[in-house]
Amino acid sequence: MAGLLGALMLSSLVPEPALAAAPSYSEDQVEAAFLYRFAGFVSWPKPALDSSAFTVAIIDDDAVASDLERMLPHNQLKGRQVRVRRITSIEQLGNAQILYIGQSNPRTLRRWMGMIAGRPVLVVTNQPGGLEAGSVINFLVIDRHVRFEISLSAARRSGLDISADLLSVATHVQGRPIGSETPCEFAPPQFRARPSCSPRLASR
Repeated sequence: MAGLLGALMLSSLVPEPALAAAPSYSEDQVEAAFLYRFAGFVSWPKPALDSSAFTVAIIDDDAVASDLERMLPHNQLKGRQVRVRRITSIEQLGNAQILYIGQSNPRTLRRWMGMIAGRPVLVVTNQPGGLEAGSVINFLVIDRHVRFEISLSAARRSGLDISADLLSVATHVQGRPIGSETPCEFAPPQFRARPSCSPRLASR
């Protein structure tokens, strides 16, 4: 993942044959890349962006946190330096704008969602029932490709505005299927060589 964000910015300059030979990626790498991309398609209330840094908090997924840390140096989101905050409890969330929760006990996840209900935080999860528990975006793996579903009601409760562009590429929006492919305009550039414009996951 070293230099991955540079690849995101520059891969459009790479010739097609070179892109076609791009390697497959781990689920953690793809999710880390999408976490970075999501911020460009979400609007936060102004008070939520008062701090000088844009913070992505990670709980229960050290691999995604490590990939983000390798990706983010010298890059910005919403005009702010990005930092990754590894936390072990929801009380450590602080003023983070994004919270990513890895595989967690469903009961624990619901409790956490109740504790931060109404706060302007983009909560992203990676487990069955993530939206039902209260997350805004939940990752899915379909045919070895990372997809995501979105809860508009959870976004509204958090005071977040999600762009139509992001909604249009979600596999589901609040349980209603609206498409399963990730268009090239949204997919991270180094993934665009594949027909689906979503990277196929490496075999485990």
